Amino acid sequence: MSPSDRPLIAIIGGGASGTLLAWNLRRLHVQARIIVIDPAERPAVGLAYSTLSPCHFLNVPAGGMSADPDDPEHFLRWLRAHHDPDVTPGQFMPRAVFGQYLSSLWAEARPEWRQTSVLSCQRVAGRLELALGDGERLQADQVVLATGNFGPAPVAKVDSDLALSGQYHPSGWDNGFYDRIVPDAAVVLIGTGLTSLDVLMRLRENGHRGRVVALSRHGWCPERHAPSAPAKTDIISPGTPATARAYFRAFRDSLAKGTGWRSAVDALRPRINPLWQALDLAEKKRFRRHLQRRWDIVRHRVAPEVADFMVAELENGTLDCRRGQVTHLGPEAGQVLVRARDRVGLFTPLSADHVVNCTGPSRAYRQMADTLPHALLADGMVRETALGGLHCRGDGGLTDAAGRCAGDLFALGPMRWGTLFETTAIPEIRRQAADLATLLKEQCGRNVREASCERMLPG
Repeated sequence: MSPSDRPLIAIIGGGASGTLLAWNLRRLHVQARIIVIDPAERPAVGLAYSTLSPCHFLNVPAGGMSADPDDPEHFLRWLRAHHDPDVTPGQFMPRAVFGQYLSSLWAEARPEWRQTSVLSCQRVAGRLELALGDGERLQADQVVLATGNFGPAPVAKVDSDLALSGQYHPSGWDNGFYDRIVPDAAVVLIGTGLTSLDVLMRLRENGHRGRVVALSRHGWCPERHAPSAPAKTDIISPGTPATARAYFRAFRDSLAKGTGWRSAVDALRPRINPLWQALDLAEKKRFRRHLQRRWDIVRHRVAPEVADFMVAELENGTLDCRRGQVTHLGPEAGQVLVRARDRVGLFTPLSADHVVNCTGPSRAYRQMADTLPHALLADGMVRETALGGLHCRGDGGLTDAAGRCAGDLFALGPMRWGTLFETTAIPEIRRQAADLATLLKEQCGRNVREASCERMLPG
């Protein structure tokens, strides 16, 4: 087949999601030109797995991190061949090692790599035209948004003096600020979850020895992984009313009957998306308001090594986790003044040499100027769900502002949030990538047949 006969699939995002899709397309021998577009310096690893710190561990044991949903031991075999011949399914591996695994999948996939950004995507003459950051334009038959997570939303207004001071760091995922924090600097982390632990571990690795205050609305720290097996009984039975309150009661009743909370959470994992989609919008908002954060804590647990580090920091007094909602950030006498409000409305002032925003990823795409999702929403090419994220069909096909789905523009991974509940972890993304690759293969086959017919028919 000549290059001009092959459909073009453009994957926007070269991290884990884009790599898994490109790898599945290669495995299926899809007759298409596959281009991955991402401005990152390294393909495959993305933000999550580009870390070089040996202290940053996966939050899922090695036995659950296979790239192939139908071959649970794929990652284990790779580990035993390339990293540790004695690794067991229950071990937690450094994220950098999983990044090496993704790089090996990228090498097998061999997609074309365009190291640039995508500024816009519009339909032109029946195809999708991408305007690239390097000034070129690309005509694609199918486009997949696999951009992963965006940085956290601002927690409070940051004035220009503070922004220019180099003392406020708007994202804990930025690797550039660590060298500017001296060993004895006072540091405030906004957030007490997984990102705050990553930042703290990296600080200590760099020789920081000062006291760190972590601040969040609830003040909850991550829970640890411990040996457990998913419960074999229904935690939320099929007849349970589709309300947040009923789900919570069913979960609590299962614990009262002796089911361990880890076993209950793990049993719900495969069913959580259907349970979420059964809720109406009011109930989804109620769940987010009252239960979302607590679910995140028990669902996204940390490796035992990370939990041991956290406990040691808390017991030594070098980490102080506090409850409070940040209302103000500003410069004051050479430091950063942080004001936070607790549940009863009292304000607590904190001063620090550096403040790092360690809150979770933002999915409020309309508020993200100069990003592709913002441009797509402005042009009516896609639409948000009422909770953030992008509205899509079950196969990931994105719907436009009028609710139509053309079937040529797709979302993969975190961008499906809102439509789905669980869509950010490898076990969900690998299934989505495999299914979407199958669908794209079918579409490419139709495109090739139609092109052949057009050449054969007269006129």
